[in-house]
Amino acid sequence: MWHPWRIAAERYPHITIVCKHELPRGVRGLLKGDTIWLCKTLTQAERRSTLTHELLHVARGIAPPQLQAREERQVDELAARRLISLNDMLRGLRSAQDDRELADALWTDVHTVRVRRETLTPVEVAWLDEHLDDPGPFRICP
Repeated sequence: MWHPWRIAAERYPHITIVCKHELPRGVRGLLKGDTIWLCKTLTQAERRSTLTHELLHVARGIAPPQLQAREERQVDELAARRLISLNDMLRGLRSAQDDRELADALWTDVHTVRVRRETLTPVEVAWLDEHLDDPGPFRICP
């Protein structure tokens, strides 16, 4: 299992993580200099997902303004893949009734679950289909 707090401590000891402030509406996390700001209203699972996302920005560096939208999509996908392995997705899909339940089972947030589902490769979809006896009440891919 991916542990962003451990990764932050081991790989990025120069980064300070602050969770004491409420960020503007719609902003869960923010990287500014050597500080990652996480909104204080986030749940533990949301903090885990957001910290992973921000750590990937640290690792990849800041994209130029004209590439920021694409970079956000790429970082979203990379974070979802780090947080949700295919085996974990399979286990979650076996019992979850919707994305919220799947997120709870995977200890992540709904956004990350949706990104992971939307970016499954054809090979991953085929593997999940093969291993799921009953795909449950919602589709593997949206």
